[in-house]
Order: sequence, then structure tokens, then C-alpha cells
Amino acid sequence: MRLISQKGWSYIDAEYENGTIAIHDESEGTRIIYSWDNNSEESAIMAKYSSREKAEKVLEDMIKLYGSYISCEGGPGILQGSGYQQAFCFTPPKVFRFPADDEVEV
Repeated sequence: MRLISQKGWSYIDAEYENGTIAIHDESEGTRIIYSWDNNSEESAIMAKYSSREKAEKVLEDMIKLYGSYISCEGGPGILQGSGYQQAFCFTPPKVFRFPADDEVEV
């Protein structure tokens, strides 16, 4: 999935098994950080939010987008005489841009 930073200045092509997305609470706000190879030493701040609840909401939205797809494995048609339903799969683009703090409603 391509992750675009909150300000749109950078992006990461994240592979599911090769990185970690985490929430870090700090005195000036909550950050969402991507770490490569599960190594916190090599990381990038993807977004900053005024509350942990907003950061959690953004990650929920990202999970929903990542899991969205439409598929059909094919097989006999549901209606009598409809024949065989061809297999198909449609996967929407896997791009997620972290929204601005004021765009997140909790």
C-alpha cells in the first residue's frame, strides 16, 4: 500500500510484512510513525494529530481501505439457466493519504 504523508511531501510503498505502523503519544500531540523492517531506529513520521483518538480513527480508516476488494471465485450461476459465472477480482488502488487533523471526526 502506498502511504502518503499528511502534508503530501513524501510517500512510502509499504509492504505488509516489512514494516510497522505505530502510534506514539508525545507532549505536543500524537504521531503515526512507519518503521522499516520493524526497526524503530529507521522510521518516518507520517502524520501528527491533536489526540490519540484521532490517530486511532485514521488507522481504522486505513485498515478498512486496505481490506476493501470485490471478488468472485466463479462457479455455477445462481439463476436457473444462467450458465457459469466467470471468476473475477477487482482490487481498488491501495493508496492512503493521512488526513489533516481538522479533517478527522471522532
